[in-house]
Amino acid sequence: MYTGKKLGEAIKSAIELKGVRKADVARAFSIKPPSVTSWIQTGRVDKAHIDKLVSYFADVVTPEHFGIGSFETSEILFNGYKVPLLSWIDAVKPSDNDTLAAISNIWVPTLRKPGVQTFALEVKGDSMEPEFTAGDRIIVEPQQPVVHGCFVVVRENNAEAMFKQYINDGSYHYLKPLNNRYPIIKMSEHFQICGVVVEKFKIYI
Repeated sequence: MYTGKKLGEAIKSAIELKGVRKADVARAFSIKPPSVTSWIQTGRVDKAHIDKLVSYFADVVTPEHFGIGSFETSEILFNGYKVPLLSWIDAVKPSDNDTLAAISNIWVPTLRKPGVQTFALEVKGDSMEPEFTAGDRIIVEPQQPVVHGCFVVVRENNAEAMFKQYINDGSYHYLKPLNNRYPIIKMSEHFQICGVVVEKFKIYI
């Protein structure tokens, strides 16, 4: 893996290619924006963030962009963690590991240790573009706290689950599509959040 100035330049170009701000990157990594600036200037990144660096920018660059070879990538990505891929109908049913395993025979790798109810979904449609495109696989954690700005899987009454950004505006709560061609939805007591999206896994082939 690159170090120093070369890694800093790689991170800077990845941010530009992804079209996000340093503040967005900081939020995704649960760090402060000055830390991202430090990454770019010094190329020093805590080892705890390396695996997420690969997955966060996977939609715009390959691991080689950061100087990570195929062997290193295998060590980072294939850590044995995986979760079942569910349909959007099954996503609304609270389940434990054994039940989830019985529902699906397709498993999706995840960089973090999953909880007992963690599952994956395949994104449909274009309402969450440009960050999420059809075919992307998202990791959903039902036990993750819901906070303003996070991405959630939610259902209304008994309908199929949908994927939106959660907006907390004081007394009102909304579901916001990232694609501005779609309307913002005001939440009511008929909505139930099934889980928070904690990771994205993108497949190119």
